[in-house]
Amino acid sequence: MADAPPPDPPASQPNPAVARPTEARALGRRLAFVVFILVAAAVGISGGAQVFVQAFSHRAAPQLNIQSCDEGLGRLSAAVSRAREAASGTEGEDSALERYRQALRPDWDDRDHIEDLCRSNPQKMAVLDAIEQLRYAEEHAARREAAELAPLRRRVQAIAPTWPTTTSTSPAPNASASAAPTE
Repeated sequence: MADAPPPDPPASQPNPAVARPTEARALGRRLAFVVFILVAAAVGISGGAQVFVQAFSHRAAPQLNIQSCDEGLGRLSAAVSRAREAASGTEGEDSALERYRQALRPDWDDRDHIEDLCRSNPQKMAVLDAIEQLRYAEEHAARREAAELAPLRRRVQAIAPTWPTTTSTSPAPNASASAAPTE
């Protein structure tokens, strides 16, 4: 019986030559899964931290020494008017929006302080709400105006002669002499 071949290993025991690639493949899959989970967790934690900081950090706004709600509302309203004037131009939509938003500063940076001053009076809060709605409507109008009117303004500037401009809206004493452009 010494001449009998060795028995085949049972089917339940893996062949060591075949088991190695399967183990390496399983290890690679586990590592890829761990890396994926770590990257996903890092993105989630980073996003959550940014939201937390934005929601719960106190933004340092310049204090404009506004003492009353009425004073603050007046400053916000004046800032919207100032911004509307600043937004008109010939450069285009992005430039108009940048000028509009710059002209709102520093008054609108202190909006939360003004809201705190007005909180006790519902009528003043309604006025603040109306001013804020006006601010966003004016911004939208500045965007639309820049997109629609800026090309026309540039065209007129390119083809029209340079006439002297007057700051007064009242007619000149000698209207016929001042109406014609001089060269």
